[in-house]
Amino acid sequence: MNRRQSLLALSTVSAHALFPDVVARFGWALAAPAEAVWKPEVLSVEQGALLADLVETIIPATDTPGARAARVHVFVDLVLAHCRTASEREAFVKGLDGVASELRTRHGSDVTTAPAASREELLRRLDASGDPFVRALKELTVLGYCTSEVGATQGLAYVDVPGDYQGCVDLKAGQKGWATR
Repeated sequence: MNRRQSLLALSTVSAHALFPDVVARFGWALAAPAEAVWKPEVLSVEQGALLADLVETIIPATDTPGARAARVHVFVDLVLAHCRTASEREAFVKGLDGVASELRTRHGSDVTTAPAASREELLRRLDASGDPFVRALKELTVLGYCTSEVGATQGLAYVDVPGDYQGCVDLKAGQKGWATR
């Protein structure tokens, strides 16, 4: 990681802390009963379903829960609604519609039935071409996952009250990254 990437990551986390409303709404969304239907604030219901599939494609469920279980799609919609400018929202929605159009062309009318491998291949291709939508989607997915309770406690190693600060901790092969160190 170079200095620019570090500054970008720090500014993203700082910006995240400056928008407590988003954090609070995300917490309320997570506290909702599992059978409650999520109603996106910016996206349509169909776009929300596709977004849930895409974040799960980026961080799939393995031996730990994936992005859908952490409800990262809800987080992304809240960030779009409360932390992005109108032009950034439009660009994101346009990119999401482009992905939907591509999947529709390949797999028929219901884009949510597209196989995970097809979604992954499309995201990899768009990412390799430098598509700004995929970059924004990946950044928001990772931020939403790592700051969610599911991501911090099950996806990452978590110590409720860590001891002293250790700036550089070596990881053993197969060990989870630390959420709190």
